Formats: sequence, C-alpha cells, structure tokens
Amino acid sequence: MKRHHIAALLMLQSFGAGAFAQSSVTIYGSVDNGISYISNVGGHSAFKMQDGINKSNALGFTGSEDLGGGWRSIFKLENGFSLNTGAMGQGLIFGKQAYVGLGKSDIGDVYLGRQYDYTLQLERYMVPYLNCGIMLFENADLDRTAGERLNNAVQFNSASFGGLTFGAMYSFGQNAGTSSTNVGRAYSGNVQYSYGPFSAALVLTDINQAPVYAGLTGAPALLGQRLAPSTVQLVDNQRIFGAAGMYTFGNWRASVVYTNTKLKLNGESATDQVIHLGGDYRPMPDVDLSAKVSYDKLEDSHWYSLNLAADYLLSKRTDVYIELAGQKAGGATGTVASIATMGPSSTDKQFVSRVGLRHYF
Repeated sequence: MKRHHIAALLMLQSFGAGAFAQSSVTIYGSVDNGISYISNVGGHSAFKMQDGINKSNALGFTGSEDLGGGWRSIFKLENGFSLNTGAMGQGLIFGKQAYVGLGKSDIGDVYLGRQYDYTLQLERYMVPYLNCGIMLFENADLDRTAGERLNNAVQFNSASFGGLTFGAMYSFGQNAGTSSTNVGRAYSGNVQYSYGPFSAALVLTDINQAPVYAGLTGAPALLGQRLAPSTVQLVDNQRIFGAAGMYTFGNWRASVVYTNTKLKLNGESATDQVIHLGGDYRPMPDVDLSAKVSYDKLEDSHWYSLNLAADYLLSKRTDVYIELAGQKAGGATGTVASIATMGPSSTDKQFVSRVGLRHYF
C-alpha cells in the first residue's frame, strides 16, 4: 500500500512539473533619468531633472501558457511611474497596459483590456531615431504616435502570412472615466508588410470624444477656441491616418513616417499633418548616431523640427546618451515653438539639450 502511495505522489509531481514547464512569467522594465536644458519655456530658460524622456519608465509582468495544439493564453500588466518622485504614471496601478488574451500560432492573438491603439505601431518605424526621445514626436501628440491607450478594448493581431500582418481593435466607451483617452467608442486597425531589409505600415484610428492637449501645440487657436498652455479640448471626433516605411542597409537605417489627424468639435474641424524623415548610423557596435527632421502643419500654423542624438552602450542593458532638439514655428500670428512635453516657448524658437542614463531589466 505504501508503494502505491509513493508511486501516486511521483506521478502527481511529474504532472505538476510538466504543467509548470509549459507556462512562464517574465518581470521586465526600464528606467530613464537625466538633466535637460530648455532655452525658453513660458518666457524663461530652465534646467530640469526629468525622467522618462528618452524611454518612459515601466515595470511590467507578462506571461503565457502553452495550452496545446498551437493554442496559448497571454497576459500583460504594465505600470508607468516617475523615477524622481515615485508617483504612478497615468494615475493608475497598471496605467500603461493591462490585458489578458488567447492565441493560436498560425492564426493570431486576441487581447481584452487596456491597450495601445495601432498608431503606436508607427513608433516601430521611428526606431532609427528613437534615441532622440519623446522630443521627436508631434508637439501635443495629436497623432498619438508617442503611445496612447484605449480602455475596454478588444484587439486581434494576426500571425505573419508571408511577411504580411494585420490587426483590428474596438474599444467600448462605457465607464471610460478620466483615465481613458476615449470617452466614446473607438476603433483602430493596421496592416504591415516586411520583406528582407524593407518594412512598411498603414494605420487608422478613430475615436469619439477624445481629450487632446491642444494648448501644447503652440498654436494660438484651434477649433474656434483661443488656447492657453493648459487647454485640454474634449473633441467630438479624432481620426488619425498614418503611413510609414523603413529600410536597413548595412550599418545604416532610414525611415519616413506621415500622419494626418482630423479633429472635430461643435461643427468645427481642423487637420494636422506631420512628416518625419530620419535615420541612424552605427560606426561601432556600441555607438548609435541618430538624426531626424520633421514638418508639422496644423491649419495656419506650422513647425520645423530637428532632432539629434548620440547613444553609447555601456552594456546590453545600460547606456548613456546626449539629445539635442530645436524647433522653429511660423504661420499664424501668435504661433510659438512647443517641443513635445517641454511646454510652449514664448517665441517662435525653442532649443532643448539633454544628458541621460537609461537601463533595461
């Protein structure tokens, strides 16, 4: 009888070991901090200690379980935070991402929860100059390429079919709350293709009742309303179309990204168009040099921007960097420079320099 009990225990242990081997959980994240100099913000120059500028700080948990037959379950919980104050990012415990999903290797994955819409996919084509940090994005991120989330979202991402992938998502507007970038319904989709050193993408996102940080654009007025730096508009509709392409040749990479954003509010409409052109060069495996130029036109206002960066890898996970950003505004009277997240200048010019340290884990 005792021998039977021992055999049963060994059997259970083998089952448990097998189940454990088929599932995994990973803890990951990134921390970024540095010192920035801003030539003009609100009429004054400033030195600031800023974190999450080159790469947003994150602490995340992701996992999957092999269910057999090519099926798997997936989850991700990701928190944003301030390294300098310890405050939670987005005001939520898992404000960056929080979803659970189910997938099949030859079909694709379905996710349910708080997720990025597909305009974030355009960031993949900004990789050659992402070391320029968040300052490379459109002034107020009207085109959402810096990464914005949708609550109550269902998303499908296909498997790769000969280099072609596609995805679609829908976000329900119920109980969206102040933490959401969609008070009403939203949908988003993308198509991407990769072949050898070339890749390209098309994306579309449409949101009803979307809050936009209009005051950070640097424009004097938008949708019939005069703007102050703190102005946030809850627009009736925000529609974004984006296209991008990237090519790699040896130690060089180059990419172009175009976005067209249309905003509607109380019968008024406005269109913002942005084009980025840039690339990077690796003279040595541990050195990356990046450059990007962009043109942004919002109704009668426009902005020219130049971003430069030099990144040195101390290891596979730790690097130090220098970022430079300059912007010149023009067009409508009262238009000022307003480099992303820095705050509007009091003139048509703004310059930012930054030295920072970044670590992945």
